[in-house]
Amino acid sequence: MEKLLRCRNLGLDCDFEACEGTAEEVLKTAIDHARAIHGKDISPKDIERAKEGIQDAFCVPKGGYNPGGGGFL
Repeated sequence: MEKLLRCRNLGLDCDFEACEGTAEEVLKTAIDHARAIHGKDISPKDIERAKEGIQDAFCVPKGGYNPGGGGFL
């Protein structure tokens, strides 16, 4: 199962979601996002909060999920 972290769940007014195969990948993506978009310096406390916010998820590919298979219209 994939892992998910949402900026909004960390108290930010942001719709970004990091959804990756492992918690380590999610954390790296989230840190990169926080630095690039929010201009945030990442503290050890921030990393711990982020780790606590990571949850199991089913990540939907960009463009959506087609449960019937085949192409999208």
